[in-house]
Amino acid sequence: MTRTILGLTLALAITSTALAHNGRTGYIPAWPDPSTFVLDGEEDDWGWLDTDSFGIKPEEIESSLGEHAEQGPNPNPEDFSASAFMAWSPPPDNAFYFFGRAQDDTLRALEAKSDWWNDDTLQLQYDFDHSAGNYLSEFENGYRHQLHPLGSKTEGAAAPPFSEEEGPLNWGGWPPYTYVNTTILPAGAVHNQTDVEYTFEVRTSPFASYSKLGPNESVPWVFEPESIIHFNFRWDDGDRDANGEQDLWNIVGDSYLCDREGADCPDFILVPTPMVDPYPEWQPTGDEPGPATAVENSTWGRIKSHISN
Repeated sequence: MTRTILGLTLALAITSTALAHNGRTGYIPAWPDPSTFVLDGEEDDWGWLDTDSFGIKPEEIESSLGEHAEQGPNPNPEDFSASAFMAWSPPPDNAFYFFGRAQDDTLRALEAKSDWWNDDTLQLQYDFDHSAGNYLSEFENGYRHQLHPLGSKTEGAAAPPFSEEEGPLNWGGWPPYTYVNTTILPAGAVHNQTDVEYTFEVRTSPFASYSKLGPNESVPWVFEPESIIHFNFRWDDGDRDANGEQDLWNIVGDSYLCDREGADCPDFILVPTPMVDPYPEWQPTGDEPGPATAVENSTWGRIKSHISN
């Protein structure tokens, strides 16, 4: 049964490369047991993830706009460098998980929540139903979360796009829909602190459309294995006092325009983790070596080989 599921995943991967609107296709594994997720801003609960297959390393992140644009992956680690993990779970948890770590030479933390984008922040960009279309103002085709290394620990996420409007507009960045925790070193870092390291850990519920009026007017989305989502993460490195943005950092080949248009986001295929609940029909046969991941290394190698051709 495992071999069959992996075969289906490979077939879907081969077919889906043609669906990637911006030319990229990635893969996000299912969290094996959502009860083990710990929202503490640390990555120790991500130990199950095959980082060689699914982790986004600093060498896979480049500037899509700014002073380091067109300089290739991770061109100046002394200035900025980052990595990330993603996962998902089906019902009843039905959640999207993200962990990101950044090393930054100078912390910018001046702005109020409505203008967090001008600080050092992380933006998560979602089009869970893969509908594409512009979502800068209407949010019917997607939405985004803005996360701040200092503010999000107590204020959650700024959601959806930037606005001075408070109250209902930001409901999607608060519990019970989104949970955020952050860490920062050195502890107690403030604006203009040098040589900082900060993390974001996020658990969020997916929505096909996001209404300013609140969750009752929004449309939830249900995750399923082998479905395709548009998703992107973007680190905003704001090293300037007057106008914070120095560089916008995403996965190599991604577009900074994904913050407003689903078609500019990469495709990610949600691949199952077949060895454990909540997929009891995909239990191991007993002869699989070591801890299971969503796609075996040999299969993953064939997928990556196909994508590179």
